[in-house]
Amino acid sequence: MLDAIPRQRGRVAALTALVCLISSIPYWRAIMLPTISDTYLQVWLGRKFGGMDGLPALASDALYRCRATSIWITSWLDSWFGMNQAFLNFQSLFLHVLNVGLIATLGRFPHIGYRLSIPAALFWGFNERHHEAVMWYAALPEQLVFTFIILTFHSWMRWWNSGSAMAYAASLASFVLALLSKESGVVACALLAFPLAFETRRWRDALKAGIPFVALSIFYFFANMAARDNHLHWNDGTFTLGWHFIPVEFNSTLRLITVWGAAALALIWFHRRALEMKLVYAALLWIPIALGPYAFVAYQPRVPSRHTYLASLGVALLLAVAMQPLMHRRRLFATLLLAYLSFNTGYLWFFKHHQFVERANVTEYMVRDAAEIWKARPNQPIQVSCFPLSPEIATIALSQRLSIPESLVKVQYSKNPSCGPITVQPLPDERAMMDASQGAPRPAQPPTGAETLKP
Repeated sequence: MLDAIPRQRGRVAALTALVCLISSIPYWRAIMLPTISDTYLQVWLGRKFGGMDGLPALASDALYRCRATSIWITSWLDSWFGMNQAFLNFQSLFLHVLNVGLIATLGRFPHIGYRLSIPAALFWGFNERHHEAVMWYAALPEQLVFTFIILTFHSWMRWWNSGSAMAYAASLASFVLALLSKESGVVACALLAFPLAFETRRWRDALKAGIPFVALSIFYFFANMAARDNHLHWNDGTFTLGWHFIPVEFNSTLRLITVWGAAALALIWFHRRALEMKLVYAALLWIPIALGPYAFVAYQPRVPSRHTYLASLGVALLLAVAMQPLMHRRRLFATLLLAYLSFNTGYLWFFKHHQFVERANVTEYMVRDAAEIWKARPNQPIQVSCFPLSPEIATIALSQRLSIPESLVKVQYSKNPSCGPITVQPLPDERAMMDASQGAPRPAQPPTGAETLKP
């Protein structure tokens, strides 16, 4: 195997770097996307909870304490660079490229190898299905939970192969960070069983070492359930417990596999005697396991694209396994690979990019009109009418972009299409005096958050 030949390590490093570089291509246009509405909220959360003074409030918030890593990172970036959307977009792309690299380096472990991990990293990096996790900065928790889950697996495998106490401690620490990134971090426990597929005789070692991970997951789950009454997403229609998770899981799995995954399964079946089928079974199991925490979504019949960021690794592994028998047929292999890369890149560049611009225009047009009014009438109250998102989004956006005091912004919320386009106008003098005297303080509770837009 390639990873077993020391003189090939330079080639492996070069291939990994190349895969990381070209995996950024589908998202080059996304760097220049304008600010999507919930990005303002993400920055606001960073400013509210990010510092040491905000730790007690963050710890007491049932929703956002499970997204602490994204809030801390946003707070640090905001303190260093301010509200710079291009930089935030670049940081999101950089984290995606880092995750591609983490997948590629899984080849260092036995039973995987670089001949599988590097193609899997390429297929995963170009997969358009999870695009929202990269193109929408407010979906930063999805990328971070992926990062820490893969780091948990990396360190676990190092411990498994070497018995290093440091590797075990690193795995447990990465798991804690995964739990602080998103509720779906608990699925890392499933990856701990991966080496048992090849070394079943060590099940006692895996069971003993896995006890702290399982114990943390149980505590984490019951802590969240105990706080359900104060958890925003359990009370705003985002998630609900019920048997609807079965069709949601089924629909989401089929949508994630798509024609590429179906073709990969057909190739795998045809070449099944020449392939390591245990890897195929692991990939097939990973897809529903990774989708499971999201399958209780209540506002649509399948999980949003950003929630497939974890599960799409299973599809990438299937594609990588399926392509193994075709690698010696270079012309066919290159044609299929080019078709996959071109389709996914073109879909994001020429279809999805426009959708994200339209989503950003909800607040971009409002900020543009408010800037003209604020310049002509500084320090005078402003009214925003027919705003279709959470009113706090409009207030926070004008505060961050134009430094308009939140007490001077009045928002009329409406999702009724007959309300018309968003309009921004100065308040009449009498209403201005009344509203200015009453004020509009910063909301005591964070607004809907990263689920405000439910595509």
